[in-house]
Amino acid sequence: MKQAIIITGANSGLGFETTKQIAERSTDYTLIMACRNMAKAKAARNEILKSAPDVEIICLEIDTSSLAKVRAFVDAFKQLNLSLYGLVCNAGIAGRSATKTADGFNNIFETNYLGHFLLTQLLLPLMSDDARIVTVSSERHDTPLKGVAWPGVKALAYPGQDAAVDQRSYPFSKLCMILFAYELDRHLTAAGKHIAVNTVNPGLMIETGLSKNKARFTPAVKAQFENIIGTAKGSGQMIVDLMLGPQFAKGPARYFDRSSAKPVMSSKLSYDKQAQDELWNFSMKTVGLTR
Repeated sequence: MKQAIIITGANSGLGFETTKQIAERSTDYTLIMACRNMAKAKAARNEILKSAPDVEIICLEIDTSSLAKVRAFVDAFKQLNLSLYGLVCNAGIAGRSATKTADGFNNIFETNYLGHFLLTQLLLPLMSDDARIVTVSSERHDTPLKGVAWPGVKALAYPGQDAAVDQRSYPFSKLCMILFAYELDRHLTAAGKHIAVNTVNPGLMIETGLSKNKARFTPAVKAQFENIIGTAKGSGQMIVDLMLGPQFAKGPARYFDRSSAKPVMSSKLSYDKQAQDELWNFSMKTVGLTR
């Protein structure tokens, strides 16, 4: 059975570069471009096939801001009868104002984290024992939250409970991606699974859609943020290395900063076991995987 690699948010930015570089490096995998906009996904697929015409690439619709659409995606993937080798949890949105999704959650929290949590849990039974998972976090999980206490998962999940937390929805959602990676790795190890889990900071990617106001990145501003700037191409290579490199076949879960050669410590808060447990237990219950 041919193996698949799923990349969410694959039609642009980091997701596009990751998909393109895997396609150019190997024809061994069926690449699943999991995207919200199918027209953009198909256009991106056609662009990738220009440089990697022999790779099988399939576009499937997903919207991580909807638990129902995540479940529909998994059902569609099952119909392909593919073993799953890799999952890149990349799709995301930025912003400082939170709204409520149809599911009742903070839209940034559900899009960036909770939808990916459910996606991963539903896909685990389909993964090969040597599978790999990469969650995409951000440097922003740290700097804006220095000195900020863990607010409790309900304040993150439901908008309107704490205005200060709502304004930090993006950095908190990216913190959740690291808390999730570390806790997931622990659960898999305890279950005797050999699935490798890692989490990454792709850096401030000025050229991607997450940076809406590109005019503000003057040469002076770029110089100011030089130590955190990354590129979709460079960070895409990092994810491809983590997905395919033999040296990354085993854990423990680590946090990589813009390069597969640069594992670093994530924020102090990201190692808080109580926060990891609380987030995991809340998420399992909320998405309907435990009573």
